[in-house]
Amino acid sequence: MEKEKFKILSIDGGGIKGVFPAKFLTSLEEEIGEGNTHKHFDLICGTSTGGIIALALSLGIPAKEILKLYQENADTIFGSQNWNFVKRPFYDNRPLEKLIREIFKKYHHLDEDPIVGDALAKVKLLIPTYSLANGATQVLKTPHASDLIMDKHIPMYMAAMATSAAPTFFNAYSNKFKRKGSDTYEYFSNKIDGGVYANNPSMIGIIEATTRLEEDLGNIQLLSIGTGQYKYEEAKSKKRWPVLYWLKKKRIIELFMQSQSQLVHNSVNILHQFNKNFTYKRIDLEYNHNFNVAMDDKNPEKLRILADKAFRTFQTDGKYVLDTFCSSNIPAA
Repeated sequence: MEKEKFKILSIDGGGIKGVFPAKFLTSLEEEIGEGNTHKHFDLICGTSTGGIIALALSLGIPAKEILKLYQENADTIFGSQNWNFVKRPFYDNRPLEKLIREIFKKYHHLDEDPIVGDALAKVKLLIPTYSLANGATQVLKTPHASDLIMDKHIPMYMAAMATSAAPTFFNAYSNKFKRKGSDTYEYFSNKIDGGVYANNPSMIGIIEATTRLEEDLGNIQLLSIGTGQYKYEEAKSKKRWPVLYWLKKKRIIELFMQSQSQLVHNSVNILHQFNKNFTYKRIDLEYNHNFNVAMDDKNPEKLRILADKAFRTFQTDGKYVLDTFCSSNIPAA
């Protein structure tokens, strides 16, 4: 009997551009006839806004609810911009924390915050973040192997805030929590956006699957969803490249995260070329001078157009995604 394929869903970071994967997944769920993307995947990886979506999906939150959260709360998430950036980040992260905590708790159906370990009943998770306290990369994981015992007690909303704490946009995230049945606090300190090293977490997912989970690369099917990229180019010759040039429009953050995503896509594509049994599908969008969306964009018309572009992308790629990743679970008509 042929071994069942191991399916991975990977979702990039990108701030409010999470509208794109949220809408694409909404369209997918509408075709499937259910609001449970997680049922079709063995492992979900998500960084930053992709991490928020991944955690939400693991709770059985329909993609349309995540999309609604972004579309209706962009002004709340990215409130009045602070221009005193010598002393403060651009935005306060407390409104985002409140929104995420409320929706996670609502769908947990218990009067308590869901924890990372709770997700394992539905799907395995990988959520990249970076620990400034340790000066090291950190991937928060469900306890899907016997040695994974550290992260399962972390409240999901804290994991979401940690992976999305983009430098300059938000403060590094710190909080404390109590394990169930314990009276002592565990400290979750100085975490920042996993996008500083894994804005596209696809390779992290492949490595986890082929090592700890002992899956053969040829048995893996990977669906990787980006948040759209504006190809960063600067053809003008400059004598100087001042600090303000890189700070303007937050170019430095966009450049780092965009280039990392491109590198991972190129690397995974090479793996696919050398192993045709390994299935790789990348869903992304390239912006241009006529339409571009910033990570902290609040323009409702832009967000509406971005959602429409995701819908049109689904019209092009949806059948392949359905046939490859969801066909065994599509209900009969």
